[in-house]
Amino acid sequence: MAIGAGVGRCLRLLGLACLLGTSVQSRAGDDGAEALAGTTFFGYGKAMYVFDDKKGGRPNQNTAGFGGKLGLESGDYRGWRLRAAWYTTQDLGLARDNPRQTDAYMFGLDKRPYSLWGEAQLIYSRGRSRLTLGRQEIQSPLINSYEYRIIPNLFDAYVLSSRELPGTTLTLGYVGQMSGLDGLVSFSDFRSMSQQTYTSLLVDGQGRPDARNGETLDPSTVVGHRGVWMTGVAYEAEHKLQLWHYYGRDTLQTVYADGRFKQPLGRSFTALIDGQAYRVSEVGAFRDYLARHGLNASYGLAGLKGTLAHAPSGLSLALMANRFGGDQRTVTAYGNWGGYPEFVLMPYLYAENDAMSAIARSRLRKATLLLDLGPYGLPEHSLLLGHARMDIDEAILPGADIIANSLIYRARLTPRVSARLHLEARSSAHSRYDNHFLTLGLRYDF
Repeated sequence: MAIGAGVGRCLRLLGLACLLGTSVQSRAGDDGAEALAGTTFFGYGKAMYVFDDKKGGRPNQNTAGFGGKLGLESGDYRGWRLRAAWYTTQDLGLARDNPRQTDAYMFGLDKRPYSLWGEAQLIYSRGRSRLTLGRQEIQSPLINSYEYRIIPNLFDAYVLSSRELPGTTLTLGYVGQMSGLDGLVSFSDFRSMSQQTYTSLLVDGQGRPDARNGETLDPSTVVGHRGVWMTGVAYEAEHKLQLWHYYGRDTLQTVYADGRFKQPLGRSFTALIDGQAYRVSEVGAFRDYLARHGLNASYGLAGLKGTLAHAPSGLSLALMANRFGGDQRTVTAYGNWGGYPEFVLMPYLYAENDAMSAIARSRLRKATLLLDLGPYGLPEHSLLLGHARMDIDEAILPGADIIANSLIYRARLTPRVSARLHLEARSSAHSRYDNHFLTLGLRYDF
């Protein structure tokens, strides 16, 4: 009897386990089917045209580009999702025979069309937190998927973000590789963050500083292939504040902060005060390399911006200024890893003579007038006029001061179609920074 009872209990337990297993498998199968059924497609198509009227005997650039991205994302399976996207930029046979007449950023570094799998992610979400593993777009002050042309900067990374706290976003990530137009050695391939680190340092074939005849240093030849840790906290409610730290192993580290104070002035006017600052410094093997040549990469930036907005008219007037630190022996990394957080943007300036960077000690000022056309029956249409003055240190790069006047028109034509027009006229005694250009863009999102 005891043996029979024991066998009976075992059979009942086995039956219960089989029943539970069947139930779990059935539920898992149902969840998997729902995840597949929930797969969605997304992306955009984009057409662009760039005309650059260059001075100083340089050939003008006249470039049309077409492309976009096509992606798919699975439905949710117990908090997990898969996401992938293919990007392309093409010339449709319209490219000029002379590469010097082709825009430097529309296509690859060799000015040829290219395509790539720019996104390939495994995503886990729980509550208001998300973990993203793999190739992805990133939005942060200094590591940024800045969409300057058709394909943005893309990153191979592990990123954890949380919005559990009211109005607050916490971010922790490790970025291993990058592709895109702000990379140093390749736009079209993913390369290590150290290899894509774009500094102002020019070197000769033996790796010695040579601002007169050198080529931009590939830092991976000095430090190997390294990644970047990034941490950030951003608070946004009536006022804004964010603080970020980027630690590039054996390359550069940066501490960045900005904030905004908002003050209503009666029923019609609003005043905003924005401030920003960051500090860059060299670390590890890159610091040792620079020290051997009597150089440094330690400098800072400070900025202030004031805006007065009048809601009934849609007008906003803004005044802003930035100032870079550093000296003639300072190596800088303007626009590195896709980040352009500065209030006043400037063209990339190249080191010359014996200086290591052209932007050290530069002072930038800009005034803008924004007209929101919503009050006039054109919602999501705007016109931005700008006037900027860029004072470059005469001891570092003589005669390179720049005056720039700009016009940007943005329009949401339909819920899916948007357009952008950008005109800018730059004048400088240095012909390299004396040019007029036009950019047209038409985008369809789906």
